[in-house]
Amino acid sequence: MIPTLVVDDDHEVAGIHTGFLLAHGAFDVVGAAHTGARALELADELRPRLVLLDIHLPDMTGIDVLRALRNRPGEPLDVIAITAARELDTVRAAVAGGVLHYLVKPFNAAVLNQRLDHYVAYRRELDAHAVDGSAALDQGRIDQLLRTTAGAGAGGAPSGPVTVATPKGLSAPTLDAVMLDLRGHGRGTSASDVADRLGMARVSARRYLEFLVSRGQARIVPQYGSAGRPEKFYVWTDGGRAG
Repeated sequence: MIPTLVVDDDHEVAGIHTGFLLAHGAFDVVGAAHTGARALELADELRPRLVLLDIHLPDMTGIDVLRALRNRPGEPLDVIAITAARELDTVRAAVAGGVLHYLVKPFNAAVLNQRLDHYVAYRRELDAHAVDGSAALDQGRIDQLLRTTAGAGAGGAPSGPVTVATPKGLSAPTLDAVMLDLRGHGRGTSASDVADRLGMARVSARRYLEFLVSRGQARIVPQYGSAGRPEKFYVWTDGGRAG
């Protein structure tokens, strides 16, 4: 059982996340916090191994909590961000802070369970290395740990759409932000709208969207305006989303 702390300003949502964790069967919810200050107190008191962290909190941001957790003494803990925040700067800060996954609300139980499964596999890999006394890992074992965190099975094959390798010229944090934005607009969105929301150039947004199309994670749906000229709308296709 993995001791887990749930952090969300909404009491009802925190209860839903707690239910997901308990239903999974591998997690023990040791506490719930609804403010950043309380989250840090419980992290020191309860010493969880995993924190499900909201970004929008009433007294500080989840990014501030994440940084404080990283600076605390003792064994480092793992963090999965679960939030409605889709701003590029927030995603970048969360990735730089070492979150294992970044889930955007709303989502369905299958999406969360997939990430939890990946995390359990990751912890098992860590525990296996600790048991066999391999404090120093070779490159192969390090690569295996990273694949497991990203959602790859023991054979190295991806088991779900968690992370995407980026070609030259595309950055992983920006791609994550585009993916999160696209997932949040179930009926589709244009490159111009993505660019406006994320504060990037339209041509850059189109490059990222076209890359997702090439990966089969998005599809193009023509939309016709009043002048009759079609505009490309991009629709997320890889992974379920609760409406």
